[in-house]
Amino acid sequence: MINKTRIFISSAYETDLKGPRKIIKEYLEQCGHEVPIFEDGDFGTWEKDTLKQCLEIVESSDVVILLINRKSGARSRLMNGNVTPTYLEYVAARQKNKHMLVFVSPNVKQKFNILKAEFDRLYEGYVAEFHRSPNSPYDPLMEWIEDQLESEGTFKQLLEEADPFVWAFLFEVFRDGNWIYDFDISKSSEQAHNISATLSTSLRSVVGLISEREHIDQLKNQATYLYAYAEYSLQLLNEMNSMKDIGKHTWSNFLDVGLSFLMQQMHIFQTPDVNPRIVNTVSGCNAASLYSVMEGNITMLTLVGAIGDINPDEFYQLDEENIYVVDSYNQQVRLITFNAEKQTIYVTEPIGNSVLCMHFDLTLPWSEEQVKAYESEINYAIIEQHEFFYEFLIRLLGGRT
Repeated sequence: MINKTRIFISSAYETDLKGPRKIIKEYLEQCGHEVPIFEDGDFGTWEKDTLKQCLEIVESSDVVILLINRKSGARSRLMNGNVTPTYLEYVAARQKNKHMLVFVSPNVKQKFNILKAEFDRLYEGYVAEFHRSPNSPYDPLMEWIEDQLESEGTFKQLLEEADPFVWAFLFEVFRDGNWIYDFDISKSSEQAHNISATLSTSLRSVVGLISEREHIDQLKNQATYLYAYAEYSLQLLNEMNSMKDIGKHTWSNFLDVGLSFLMQQMHIFQTPDVNPRIVNTVSGCNAASLYSVMEGNITMLTLVGAIGDINPDEFYQLDEENIYVVDSYNQQVRLITFNAEKQTIYVTEPIGNSVLCMHFDLTLPWSEEQVKAYESEINYAIIEQHEFFYEFLIRLLGGRT
């Protein structure tokens, strides 16, 4: 038997959309597709964490049909982070590269086409002010929309067509490059036929809609990661055991092996766990230095190893100011600093009586303000997504330096 295409219809909980969702479901099922929806109890009993359940449904679906009308959800208040469940379903679908079709009420779409130039201005102004894109699509527009709805101008008449978050959601869908189709809920039966025709046309260019294939790829990736970690651990332990002395050459060799997992390019994602998008890329670790406080000289950090094309200072006094290696050691905190001229990010890690400093170059030019604004995302890209490798290296360095 040929596997049926599993289609998830995503929309806000809105009375006007209940009927259309069922009509679309029935029509697509007559065409041979599998179309579970919450209204018919196709997902069993509702769980306490309905959002988690929604995201699991997206994960198991081949195609996501997004319907946008006038309401952002059953409640007037947004979730933490200024988002809605439907928006998070959209984000999950985009993150998993699901085939997606977006349908919008003609009245909302018409008014959005008038408003989008203003939304674009507000978005660019937000990025210029905060040196980063927003975590929620509503953040750049919120204050302006609230002001306009309290006024008596033309914008108020346009904005009253839909809930405020709908405009922000639609703007992100538009910015992501999705083609937006009309869906008139007053002609649901006819529109269901159009959705089926659009789906059939779009699926002709889509390959690999079998969910099991994605699951197998995920397992393969996990196995590859674990195998790489095992190989790395053995290599690093072998290097540690072969160390005959603690000279610079020996420690430099150890750093060369120990930092191998950071040698590839790494993308900097904004909100990687919820709404991931690439905002910049760092090179692999192209240089590193290791300093230690030596016995008998506790007022100085001495260079004990280095890799890459750098000429690090041989030592630093612990009372020197504005030296990130010294600051990291004295404060016992990880520091992320930046050289705008070189476009180089430095990640400095205190390890007991030592300090490790790693160098990464940016692909796209950033200002110091942008690096500071994205500090947590940089930390995630370089450290957190390699936590097993990184923690193992730090533990070994802390035990020997």
